[in-house]
Formats: sequence, structure tokens, C-alpha cells
Amino acid sequence: MDNETNISYTNPYHELIRKTTFSSSKRYDKFLNWVSGEFDLYLQDESNGLHVFFPEGKFHIKSDTKTETTVIAEIHLKSKVLQKGIDLIEEIMSVYNLLAKNS
Repeated sequence: MDNETNISYTNPYHELIRKTTFSSSKRYDKFLNWVSGEFDLYLQDESNGLHVFFPEGKFHIKSDTKTETTVIAEIHLKSKVLQKGIDLIEEIMSVYNLLAKNS
């Protein structure tokens, strides 16, 4: 799986996209729950994945592909401030890495 964050710019937002892989739907759901907890001070919508709105933008995590053994999810973040977007992607991926260690 590609471990790189793709970054583009469409006025006024920097868009950061990253794909992650989970070994089961249960782990994907746990990841969404943990990320939701990390960002519980921000407005959230949990329909169709997880949407989190923050002052300079928003991010959306949703499953892109589901099979019996894996779930591929896409993290799509839009931020007016590039460094803020990079920091948030890193924070989300630290939750992913923590979950991977504990599994």
C-alpha cells in the first residue's frame, strides 16, 4: 500500500489524500472511533465514514474498498494552511500506527 500523502492545491484549500489498509472491518471501525475521540472538540458527522470540521478546513475518512480480509480507507483532508493539514495527517496516522501496534 502506498504510504505517501498526496498533496495538491485547489484555491483556497490544500488537499491531502492518504490511503490506509486494515485487516478487518472491526479494526477500521476501531480506528474511526479512536480518531473521533482524538478530535472530539471539533464538529463531527459520522454518516458515511467520519467527517471532522476544524477552523481552517475539514477531513473525511471513509472506506474506499472492502473485501472479506481487508478494508482500504481514504483520508481526504482540506486545509487552508498547509502545515496545519500536514500536522493533522500526521496526528491521524499516529492513531493508525498506535492501533497497528496494539493489534
